[in-house]
This record gives sequence, C-alpha cells and structure tokens, in this order.
Amino acid sequence: MIRKDLIDRAIRTWARRHSGIWQPTDEAELQTWLAEAAEHRQAYERVALAWDAAGELQYSPPGEQRRAHQGVFQPSERRGRSITRKAALAACIALLAFAGTLSLWTTARRWWNGSAVHLVTLMGRPAHFVLDDGTQVLLDADTELIAHIGFNRRQVTLVRGEARFNVLHDVSRPFEVTAGFGRVQDLGTHFDIETLSDATRVSVLEGRVAVLTAHGRTLLVAGQAGGYDESGNLDPVRPVDATNAPGLAALRHFDRERLGDVLERLARYHPVTFLFEDRQLRDLRVSGTFKTGDLDLFLRTLASALPIEPRYLAPHQIEITSRRPHPNLSDRMDGTASAQH
Repeated sequence: MIRKDLIDRAIRTWARRHSGIWQPTDEAELQTWLAEAAEHRQAYERVALAWDAAGELQYSPPGEQRRAHQGVFQPSERRGRSITRKAALAACIALLAFAGTLSLWTTARRWWNGSAVHLVTLMGRPAHFVLDDGTQVLLDADTELIAHIGFNRRQVTLVRGEARFNVLHDVSRPFEVTAGFGRVQDLGTHFDIETLSDATRVSVLEGRVAVLTAHGRTLLVAGQAGGYDESGNLDPVRPVDATNAPGLAALRHFDRERLGDVLERLARYHPVTFLFEDRQLRDLRVSGTFKTGDLDLFLRTLASALPIEPRYLAPHQIEITSRRPHPNLSDRMDGTASAQH
C-alpha cells in the first residue's frame, strides 16, 4: 500500500503541474523525486490513473496518458488549450474518489483551500502575526480572525475587532477579507479593517483595495478611507489619518468620530460595557488623542470636552448620561480633547 505522505505529495505536484505556473525547475525536481524510489513513481501514476478515470485527460497533451501508464514522464508539451486550476482540483477529487480514502480527501481539500487558522488577541493586548503566505497582520486588542491560506485562495474573515494587513501580493491567489456585510479585496496593499456594532471601516495606507457589498463597489487608494453600514450601504470616501491604527504606542487618535464608536474601541482594552441614557449621545463627535490604557483618564478627558457624565452602575458597567454643557464649550456638540500624561 502506498504511503499517505507520498500520495499527498503526488496530489500537490500533479495539481501544480497542471495549474499554469509549472516551471522547468519544478519539472527537474519532479524527475529527481520519481527516480528516488519505485513508491514515488507508483504514487504519481496513481494520480495519473485517477485523472484519466475522471475524463480530465482530454485537457492533457497528446500522449501524456500513455506515458503515465508506462511510467515515463517527460516535460509537458505546450498546450493548445490551457489547463485551469478547476481542472487540477477535479484531478485531486478524482484521485480521492478512486482511492476511497476520507483522510486523503480532507488533506487535499485543506491544501487546496487552506486550513483554518484561528487568531485571537486578549483584551488590552494587540499582537502581530504572519500568515502562511507571508502576509503580516497586526490585530488590535480583543480581536478575532480566521484565515484560510491555500493553493487556490487566500480568504480571511474578521469576526470582530480591528486588523491591519500588509499583504504579500500574489496575482494567482487573490487576498480577500470578509467583515460584517461586505468584502474587501486586496489589490496589492497595506490596509486596515475595523468591525463596529453597526458598521465596518476600511482605511488604505498603501496601494489600493476594492470594497464590495450587495449595494455596490468602491475603490479606495492610499490615503483614503471608506466602509459600509450594517445593511451594506457604502460610506462616502474620505481622507484617512495613517496614524489611526491599532497598537501604536498605546495612543489612539480620533478625528470627528462618533462617541459610540470611540467607546466601543475603548472596550477592547478594558472589561467594561457602556450604556447610553439617550441614544443620541452615541452620535456626539470626538476629536483628539487618547491613552487607551488608562480608562479613568480617558473618561475624564471625554467628559471635559463633551456634555456627558460617565456613571458607574456596576464595577464593569458604565452609563453615559447627559449633563449641562461646560460654559467654555458654548453648547457645542463636537469635543476636541488630547491625552493627558
């Protein structure tokens, strides 16, 4: 019986050989591997037979079926018709059906689409990660992300929180992030995505991304921000501040952000829940630079700039109530505050 690891390698090699990215160096490596042991050749022949059984050899160059059965493997001739990735996947599925092995199906499917990598950061502790394709990801505190990095695709789901991506460009494997009610497609870039209770925000630091929802598509380039609400309605494009990103020196800068969104970000650093006496208070605008690590200082700074009063209902529950505006604020609804040291 052919060993599972040899079958796995044969599957990977066969699919790559018929994916359109096969190189002379790959062919040389294959020939070396085939010559090393009879089991290697048997594993590769088994893949060829499965492909033949599935009827996919109609896409192969003339004579390849015969050579596979004879155990002679020459460099592939130039194809009159290109062999797509879908055809390569069909070969893998055919092999697994031919072999009748559930474990092999699981292995091949994970390799094709990528195994699920689950990344979670703790409250108050941003962290840096590198995905299997070399893409760098900075996760803000209390953030959850699931990544599938495989031969065929690179698919990421931002479950909650905020993530900053520095994507390693690979035109053969599009990089896409699903967040909330939309998707963000990387077009070779460095960008930030944040999920809030009723919206998703996208900021581009370098390159460009496409933002897609059921209601349309927006292209964002470096220095621009956008996003969509909980219904998928696209936000207007606006300038972005590159310093407004997770994990930067424990400071967070806001430029006319909604108070509700600001406090939602703060809750990623502290075990607190915020309630609002009046929902309209959520729409007060906040500008300034704040220290995310000091909850009491953060709240005092907000209260000095806005007509609000934070009030503890329980050790981990804070209600934001209205108060008479400070005389120096002239009843304005936009506060400008800066971090205190």
